[in-house]
Amino acid sequence: MADLPADAQNQDEVVILVHGTFAGDKDGNDSGSRWWQRGSDTWRWLERNLPAGTSLPQNGRLFHWSGANTQSARLLASMDLLAFLLELERKGRGYHLVGHSHGGSVIWEALLTCHILQRKGGLVDHLYYSLVRRGVLAPEGHDLAAGNRQLLVDKYQELGQELKLNHLRSWTTIGTPFLCHLPEGGWFSRGWRHAAFSLAGSVSAKDAKAPSWTVWFVATVFAVSVMLGLGLALFGSVGPMWILVWLASSVTALKITISIVVRSEVAHAVTTRAKAAPSAFAHFSARWLGLYATTDEAITGLRTLCPPQALDYSQLRLPPAQRSIPQKVTAAWPEIPTLLRLNAPLRHVALAPEASFGYGYYYSGSTLTDKVYDGVNGWIMPKINRLLAGRLRRTAQGCDIPYVDLVYVSPWPVPIDAGVTGLPDRVDTSLEEGAASHAGLLGIEVRQLIARAAMNGTRLSAVLADHQLDAAGKSMVHTSYLTHPEILHMIRRHIADSCRSSQVDTTRAGLPSDSREWMVKARAHAAGRAALHSPEVL
Repeated sequence: MADLPADAQNQDEVVILVHGTFAGDKDGNDSGSRWWQRGSDTWRWLERNLPAGTSLPQNGRLFHWSGANTQSARLLASMDLLAFLLELERKGRGYHLVGHSHGGSVIWEALLTCHILQRKGGLVDHLYYSLVRRGVLAPEGHDLAAGNRQLLVDKYQELGQELKLNHLRSWTTIGTPFLCHLPEGGWFSRGWRHAAFSLAGSVSAKDAKAPSWTVWFVATVFAVSVMLGLGLALFGSVGPMWILVWLASSVTALKITISIVVRSEVAHAVTTRAKAAPSAFAHFSARWLGLYATTDEAITGLRTLCPPQALDYSQLRLPPAQRSIPQKVTAAWPEIPTLLRLNAPLRHVALAPEASFGYGYYYSGSTLTDKVYDGVNGWIMPKINRLLAGRLRRTAQGCDIPYVDLVYVSPWPVPIDAGVTGLPDRVDTSLEEGAASHAGLLGIEVRQLIARAAMNGTRLSAVLADHQLDAAGKSMVHTSYLTHPEILHMIRRHIADSCRSSQVDTTRAGLPSDSREWMVKARAHAAGRAALHSPEVL
């Protein structure tokens, strides 16, 4: 988390850096070589070049999150970040957010949650506890787990003004793959593949709250089960076996019921977030600058992990009756070879000399062993292989939310990014050439390490443990942004343009005129596209 002095109102607007996946410090250090830590090259550059009236946090804890490649970790981090922003709002201090990779996702999820809470008219558990830990809200003796939901509504009233995020000056995302998750569907919940599923319309106060029917559904099933049990116990002349059958049936029915309810509530929550995203982006788009290369490995790589032939996002924003394309998606993932197989029966292995013990010499005809082997490898193993492939795919996506699919990946907070590039062409080409050059140097470094290990008679793992590959961090476009001088100047320019300090920043050094023009057009384009796709603006 991040801490700031109490007299924040009279201080500079603060620039908050949010790191991405696998970029956190496992020891929780605020100082180090990572781009977002005090003392790093990027930190020192920003300290020297930030416009007057803005500064990096000089004291207290920086913002930390786990950096795990899971959507649950990003959502949890977004709650902590939103709690920090509400603390700044309460202190009246302006702030700028800069996020790299999934750090931008954390920022966006925090803004989206804030937007939804204003519709809901109440807080949520994780945010409430984060606010209590930060001292923004006073802890109450009431236990939220006991069902005291009114407390969240009352606490929301204390933060009504702060939740508008009026002191957010700018937010910049760099190489961020924004993820759009949609429900996969099931009993009592329409998934994104269903013909009737739609993201059309705006989000009302009712939509922003958990569905009420689920509680009554569980209560009804439980009540019916109890009444049947009492009836059997008091008036039935059935034996103990029937009582056991009733107990087993009741437990099974209750388990299925809870599964239906959980799936339905998750589908409702995820659909509501997806429906609210366009209006949230329209509200915050004027303060956003998105920088990304056309060959960013994280964005393009995650896109390849999206389901094949998903409905176009703009079509999904229409009511089903207005779609001009087939309403139901039937495409599936391509089949992959079966990688898991049983060992072959020994008598099928052509050895010389023969291994005959327990199997006999080769003869024609089928045996029970052959049938089991063919059945397992032909029917069971392919199914296990598909399950493992699906699990590995979800792990690579970072999609660990039950009953949810990752459907779209976009360099924009919502998948409406057609017609604009993420960097000036010259900068984009420079990043690609630099990454290719360092990739070649990385190959040379690795060869030298292998040769050194061979000559010294040591294991390669020991050599790698004692040697840091200098070219590793720059061999990909995705990890090269924050070492590129012009991109750093673009971040600085966006902060300067958004700063409300009385000190006007007029410095243009380091940023060519074509990049300045590109920034103006990109921000105007983002605001225009966001307004075009939003049903309403909060």
